[in-house]
Amino acid sequence: MFEFARRSIGLHLARFTFRSKPDQAMTFTGALTAGKRVLLVLPLVPTQHSTAAIIELVRSRYGDDHITVVADALDNGITALMPHSEILRISAQQVTRFFHPPAALLQRLAGKPFDIAIDLNLDFLLPSGYICKASGARVRVGFTKPGADFFFNLQVQTGTTRGPGVYERLASCLKMF
Repeated sequence: MFEFARRSIGLHLARFTFRSKPDQAMTFTGALTAGKRVLLVLPLVPTQHSTAAIIELVRSRYGDDHITVVADALDNGITALMPHSEILRISAQQVTRFFHPPAALLQRLAGKPFDIAIDLNLDFLLPSGYICKASGARVRVGFTKPGADFFFNLQVQTGTTRGPGVYERLASCLKMF
């Protein structure tokens, strides 16, 4: 019960924090291909689905040295997959009581200009949404979920099921832009 109240307060605090940064109207035609720096937020909770399609798309389009990855502190596989990318770690213990990411992580992101932020969490997680919004990226991609409208300006529907292939469908969608 208290967790729901804290999440609700955290969501309202996030909206209050970003109230002076409204999204500008934009066309998405060429928005992803014109980007140079990418923030990729990997799933912060374990998932059985492979994110390989998105990782390969981002690596081939932008190059490892232009990608910053936010990963769970226990996810050790991403370092081997993307050795030239900057990897930022976040753990559940670092998240504030209102489900905001740690200030140290946000400070590390503040000095970097991002063009695109992609959140790969299938469920809406306030820390990952907050990270994407705080990145200042012009295009912020996430899955359609309740509460995500404020944090993402390009949302992809997962459909009625989140079966295998959900990240492949996301990659196919992003290739259109």
